[in-house]
Amino acid sequence: MGSVSKAYIVTGGSSGIGLAVVQALLAKDAVVHVIDIAPNIPKPLLEAEQSGRVYVHQGIDVSSRAQVDKTFKAILDRSPRIHGLVNSAGIISESLDGLNLPESDESFRRVMEVNLFGTWIAGTAYLNHILDCNPSLRSSPDEMEVREGLGSIVNLASESILRTDPGMASYNTSKHAVVGLTKSWAKDFVRRGVRVNCVAPGMTDTPMIQNESIPPEMVEEFINTVPLKRPARPEEVAQLIVFLLEPTSSYMTGQTIPIEGGITI
Repeated sequence: MGSVSKAYIVTGGSSGIGLAVVQALLAKDAVVHVIDIAPNIPKPLLEAEQSGRVYVHQGIDVSSRAQVDKTFKAILDRSPRIHGLVNSAGIISESLDGLNLPESDESFRRVMEVNLFGTWIAGTAYLNHILDCNPSLRSSPDEMEVREGLGSIVNLASESILRTDPGMASYNTSKHAVVGLTKSWAKDFVRRGVRVNCVAPGMTDTPMIQNESIPPEMVEEFINTVPLKRPARPEEVAQLIVFLLEPTSSYMTGQTIPIEGGITI
């Protein structure tokens, strides 16, 4: 069973892994709503945007409850039923050279705001959408029948949950917290028909590498430790995420799946 006629929301969907997820969902004839802080629609999505299969909500900060709630309202006006959410918006610390340690409070707070609170804000907006569509789910889980197939959330963590990277305290902490949040939501909504899983990619060939947001020497050193001797391709991670969104993974919830080229072997 594919994603025909289904609608999804992807945060951070204008580049990197998020963009690859959007493209993979489009290949399955889904409608996709992109939430991204980037001001422009990426070229790969222009044709789909013009055909009404992609709606790009630009300049949205996922760490802002007001902005996300307003965007969700606009999305639901167009697509009253959302089948899944991918939380792929994320940032890293601006100081990765290891010279300015510990990180400043401002740097730590901003990474946590986007990576953790952004996941929380978009995720709770989606979960409330599911509850609004199914009011009976607001009762005690002990008083309800087990429901399945109402929705799916996939959060993005990192292989740093398995091996700590130096100089990235805020990023590592935020991704560990996302795993905890994934498990909590999975437990809370397992009887309410929503599955919640997490993907933990290793270094992936995204703008973080291409634009030297991560110092090239750090990238080279990291890749040399990967048994496959290369970063992940965004589409490789996207295929796993799409699998977790779809009914083919209907018996999976609360799981965190590494996709890291064997670096944690």
